Amino acid sequence: MSDPAVLFNRLLARGRLRHLHLLVALADAGSVQRAAAVVGMSQPAATQALVDLEELFDAALFERHARGVRLTSFGEAVVPVARNVLQALRSSTEAVAALRAGAQALLRLGCIPAAASSLLCRALPRLVAAQPGLRVELSEHNTDHLIPELAAGRLDAVLCRKQRSLPPDWRFELLLRDEPVVIAAPEHPLARQPKVPLAALAMQAWILPPRGMGVRDYHEELWAAHANPPPVYPLVTTALPVVLEAMRTTGAVTLLPRSMVGQLVEWGVVAVLDVALPVLPQAGLEGIGLLTTGEADPPALTALRAQLRALA
Repeated sequence: MSDPAVLFNRLLARGRLRHLHLLVALADAGSVQRAAAVVGMSQPAATQALVDLEELFDAALFERHARGVRLTSFGEAVVPVARNVLQALRSSTEAVAALRAGAQALLRLGCIPAAASSLLCRALPRLVAAQPGLRVELSEHNTDHLIPELAAGRLDAVLCRKQRSLPPDWRFELLLRDEPVVIAAPEHPLARQPKVPLAALAMQAWILPPRGMGVRDYHEELWAAHANPPPVYPLVTTALPVVLEAMRTTGAVTLLPRSMVGQLVEWGVVAVLDVALPVLPQAGLEGIGLLTTGEADPPALTALRAQLRALA
């Protein structure tokens, strides 16, 4: 069958949610027996359900082999959609449960760590205080995880850095510009020195974040032209408690976005070194803003946007 409309109508008329659950379980387990146990079906019933599902699609979704099953190209096209449907249903049940528990509205947000440290740590308490019936669910993760969640409708908005490529109808509102800064433990000798020269940092051990992060790109660009780059501490991580303890006990330094260090300085756990870092166009940090799919903001998101603008 090649007509998408006919196939879609057939799925609406004869498909079941359990079909989607079984499809995802089979992809994850690679075995009819294990997938049947996950879904709560007998193995013969799961086998028949798979036959029914493949008849609905008029295509083999799995290839049978001696050790179980593996996805065909048709299955690889269908499983991500089935997974998104199930996750969206799970999110909707959580929203209904929140409303039944007394919440008058639910706002589902995603954010990168820098947004939590700079904007949301101040905006969300004010928002919740101003709207007692609002329940906020906040997920902190990297952008690669959050963007698909927003696209699938499981998040209402994401606070992240500006993305190079987005669907044309999506909306990004820049709220906070950012830049890298060098931090150290408050007891570090350079923490008390004004106008730290860049040459002094070449003699410090550096704790690096993983590749792919903006501050890691900046670090590599910063020292690329130096014949003797600084030593590197043998630990690559974004785990802030680990970084703080390593700086405290070893005297190492690291780069963080300025958006992440404000509270750390207030709490007295880090010091920002007084060093004039050069502007590197090829390795600059994008600013942080509010990303939505372009649909009209629900009232709670409108209120959050106003709070964020007031703080920006």
